[in-house]
Amino acid sequence: MSLHESFTRHIYWPLVQKLKSEYAARALKELSESQWKSRDEILSEQWQMVRRVVNKAAQDVPYYRQTYKRIGWDFNNKEFSYEDFLGIPKIEKESLRDHIQEFLNPNYKGRVTEGSTSGSTGQSLTVFFNIEHESYSEAGRWRAKDWWGVRPGSPHVAIWGRPYTGYKDRIAQQIKSYFMNYLLFSAFDIRQHSLKRIWNKIYRFKPHIIYGYPSAIFALAEYTQNNKLPAHELGIKVIMITAESSSIDQRHVIEEEFGCKTANEYGCSETGGFVYECPESNWHISSELTFIEFLDPKGKPVSPGERGEIFLTHLRNDYMPLIRYRVGDIGSQLAGTCDCGRNLPLMEVSVAKESDIIHLANRESYMSGDLLYINKSVMQAYPSSILQFRVTQKTMDSFEIEVVPGTGQVGEAKQLFEQLLKKQLGKNIQIHFKRVSSIEREPSGKLRYFISEINK
Repeated sequence: MSLHESFTRHIYWPLVQKLKSEYAARALKELSESQWKSRDEILSEQWQMVRRVVNKAAQDVPYYRQTYKRIGWDFNNKEFSYEDFLGIPKIEKESLRDHIQEFLNPNYKGRVTEGSTSGSTGQSLTVFFNIEHESYSEAGRWRAKDWWGVRPGSPHVAIWGRPYTGYKDRIAQQIKSYFMNYLLFSAFDIRQHSLKRIWNKIYRFKPHIIYGYPSAIFALAEYTQNNKLPAHELGIKVIMITAESSSIDQRHVIEEEFGCKTANEYGCSETGGFVYECPESNWHISSELTFIEFLDPKGKPVSPGERGEIFLTHLRNDYMPLIRYRVGDIGSQLAGTCDCGRNLPLMEVSVAKESDIIHLANRESYMSGDLLYINKSVMQAYPSSILQFRVTQKTMDSFEIEVVPGTGQVGEAKQLFEQLLKKQLGKNIQIHFKRVSSIEREPSGKLRYFISEINK
């Protein structure tokens, strides 16, 4: 263990936790032990947490208190059944956005962190997290990394779609990253002209893990492959991919080039990551953090192995609890246990299709996930200006952007969106904005933020 790694693990990380009144280290110890419990014990403890969250929300949170009264919920039935639970109305993103104050617990005492989603379903939301969420969410991610021998202080490379920010914010991120032994790159910088510089930094840094967008990591793998660079010498233990779906071919190239396996992280901005892939290639649900349902179009649970829409109940955020919240993705619960020995429940998520990729006339390709961080930058600059958006690629160089206007500076927001999109895809693309009253859902109930008419 290097001096830097030891300093981060034993001094800096615990100190930061203490200053923020968080307890990720303690939560990590708890989660590291609970994963080895029997499946029945894990599910029993999870269901008790579901009951606690529902009962507390019914008592303290205005939205749930009013909703439960309307459906005739028995507030005295603290030991309600799963059949009772299925009668609770599901939460849509629109309800969360339009009634955000009613979802907050006025009786909560403690520090709260404000965040925002990047709009993966075409809508950007403000979300709030309490100390318990922050601690257990971080602990859940470290537990998954520990499956691969990566621990706090281990040298990390992160290639992430950070939104466009100012100089001071970038410097602050660099300082924090240094003390956590991270080397950060923006996914927006992964282009042919910058890959040599990025590779040289990574080679000197010798990370134990690369974490980030699979499309960006794939571009780096292709660069090292084409230039016959010694990526195997890095000694990377795992490539953890997140925020985008990846193809089998992409993962194969990445694994062959870096000489290690890839592992998925799945989650959403409203709750953070809650599903992680283990060395046996199975996706484990962090059942101490989240309760997940897989439902058919009529709202009924599907059988293990059958595909259903994903709804979640967050178990670690009393300040802004989400109960039966529609994520907007499709997946399936899997029966059985994993050869890794961990008894956390198993699931899988549908993968991205070719229609999620932006192809241009100059033969450059971009993942549509880039649009999320452009949208996030616009929402940070002009709050409440664009309530929803969807980008449709009409031809190789022309795009239509449907916009549901808000009450803010809509014109300025549209100009910034166009400016950032041209900065990303090229100044010669054609952009047409279309004002709409709403973005229609697909038959599955999911709102798509990108549609390609050339990939059909």
